[in-house]
Amino acid sequence: MSRLLSCDAIVLATYNVGEADRFCILFTKELGRIAARASAARKPGSRLGSVLLPFQRVEVELREWNSGYIITGARRHPACARTGELAQFLAASEIIELLLMLLEEGEPSPELFECLAEGLRSTAPSPLPHTVRILHLLGHMPSTDMPHFSTFSVEERHCIGEWIAGGYEVSMLSTGAERTLSSLCENILNDHAGKKQRVPGIKQAMTFAV
Repeated sequence: MSRLLSCDAIVLATYNVGEADRFCILFTKELGRIAARASAARKPGSRLGSVLLPFQRVEVELREWNSGYIITGARRHPACARTGELAQFLAASEIIELLLMLLEEGEPSPELFECLAEGLRSTAPSPLPHTVRILHLLGHMPSTDMPHFSTFSVEERHCIGEWIAGGYEVSMLSTGAERTLSSLCENILNDHAGKKQRVPGIKQAMTFAV
């Protein structure tokens, strides 16, 4: 017995399977992280192929079977990601990679979903405010009164506290403080995922190349 579902989803990753299918890792507002297969999505003329792409926010129609989910329809959400510029693309890639490493299948998290959606829409070149918020919502970010933040000024701790609460527009961190906070986030990720992100390394290599 199957059931039909409609979800607001963000495509985290896609993989080509079979001759023309596409396997998608979705983060949905209603179901949390799920895996779903789009049959014949890679065939010429398929309406799914151009919609089911990484970073895209989509409205998907799903059929749930005992063996998993099948995508029967999809269309772009009006609030899609802005990844036209290289800096935006790399920032979006960093946030997506973070979630792929830490987010497990389970209960939905509307707050986390909206944070990701906002991060993908952002035109800021750095994903650090959204990274801090995501780590907090996943239960991994220590509070600003912990020893991890002893080297930060009162104003900088206030700024980080605003990011944790979702106030992404606040920015009072010096370049040195941003580097320290980025290192803290990397260490947290390494502790919980057992490996480092690839995207920050790519960004650093590109900076040195320039």
